[in-house]
Amino acid sequence: MDINVFSIQKSSADSFENEIKSYIKMSSKFASLNDTIIFNDKIAKAQNLSRNDALNAYDDVYIPKMNSGYNVILDENGKSLDSKEFAKIFSKNSRINFFIGGAYGISQNLKQKADMLVSLSAMTMAHKIAKLVLFEQIFRGLCINAGHPYHK
Repeated sequence: MDINVFSIQKSSADSFENEIKSYIKMSSKFASLNDTIIFNDKIAKAQNLSRNDALNAYDDVYIPKMNSGYNVILDENGKSLDSKEFAKIFSKNSRINFFIGGAYGISQNLKQKADMLVSLSAMTMAHKIAKLVLFEQIFRGLCINAGHPYHK
């Protein structure tokens, strides 16, 4: 199983990098889990111009990554799942791509291309905290499916 997490962020410094690496390592006995951080000059420039320009720049980098696999976008208006429901995503798909929006979120265009929109919480979280929660829940979901005692 291949699981990819794509995020648009300026830097990984001070973004729970060690904790995320730990979840990637623990998950490796169940799946290949990848953390891909995307930020380029076009995104930087677009974010300084307008929300619409930024969303278009995000689409430009995310749409090609949606060509294969089951695509899940984190969105505040997405479906709220408990951990066991979240784990079902992994039992039904062998390649899963998660997308975390940039400073301006995710465009409607991209949301319509997704297989599923998921909300991690009704509360707004800092980007780096949402990302950490996602990696923990991925590990938890993999453990649930494997019958591992991590999820009690």
